[in-house]
Amino acid sequence: MKNRVKRIVPLAALAIILVSIAPMAYASTLTVNLNPKTGLAEVNSVSTTKIVFTYPSGSAISNYLKSESSSLALKGSFDGSTSGVHELQSTFDDEDSHVSVKNMSVALDYTAKGNTTALVVDKKTNVTAWVSGVFSIVNGSVTADLGWRAFVIRGALNLPLEDHSVDINLVGSTMQDSVSDHATAAGFLSNAFGSGSLWNRPTLNFSALNTPLSAWTKSYNSATNTTTFSKTISGQSTFTASVDYNGQKYSLSAVSDPSGVVNVKGYANAVGNSLVMTQAPPSAPTSLLAAGVVVVALAVGVGYFAFRTRARARATTSASTTLPV
Repeated sequence: MKNRVKRIVPLAALAIILVSIAPMAYASTLTVNLNPKTGLAEVNSVSTTKIVFTYPSGSAISNYLKSESSSLALKGSFDGSTSGVHELQSTFDDEDSHVSVKNMSVALDYTAKGNTTALVVDKKTNVTAWVSGVFSIVNGSVTADLGWRAFVIRGALNLPLEDHSVDINLVGSTMQDSVSDHATAAGFLSNAFGSGSLWNRPTLNFSALNTPLSAWTKSYNSATNTTTFSKTISGQSTFTASVDYNGQKYSLSAVSDPSGVVNVKGYANAVGNSLVMTQAPPSAPTSLLAAGVVVVALAVGVGYFAFRTRARARATTSASTTLPV
């Protein structure tokens, strides 16, 4: 790996950014910054999920949660030997990748607000990880393997954040944490939805981006020397579960909407899920383009002056022939 990195260093640093272009209320973003000088990729994921628990007005659950207002903000950092890093590593291994997670940091924020008919939880989870093993030299070209980028953590991801043991991933754990001060409501949620697939649905889920980069739309901006691969996922993904209790309906829903754009500093071609850096296609220098514009402008100006001169001459001749003798 050291020899490979030495061969890569002379190249300009790559910057690959996956940015969600979904509506901001439910946007999830995935950013990967590739640094050939260090041989590391900085992976930053921001997962935003809205979870809504609805209940009948006037019910016992409504009375418990109608005035609920709470929030949580926790952070933590972890090296490669911790179980949380191993969980993230295992998702990359599922993609048959040779990358390795060195360490990561986590920030978890959520707010829970209740009224007479619903408890709304807005959850934001920011995971930043540093990954090695991304770069290689293939047939003399610098290649970045990105098959692992669209990761999804399928089970609980329990981490010690500021002396709190928290599962930062599953919908069910988030709901349990949001109603932890209301044992009756927490028990009802667990009994009603605990065995369903939505309860165990991950919020750290970027699998929607798991299509080959070669199938994404590519464009190149010569002015900024940037290659862009874009993929848009239209619409929001809403998952809902409901139960009837004593003739009344209760429901739980989760909304997510990830999509992305890949920007590469430099010119790159996608081969499957890899990016291969190559020479940019030839283009006219800005100075020559500007000179061309000046020449065209001068030609237009000279032509217009000649036209006006001939027009005035014709007008004078015409006027002199119509005067009385």
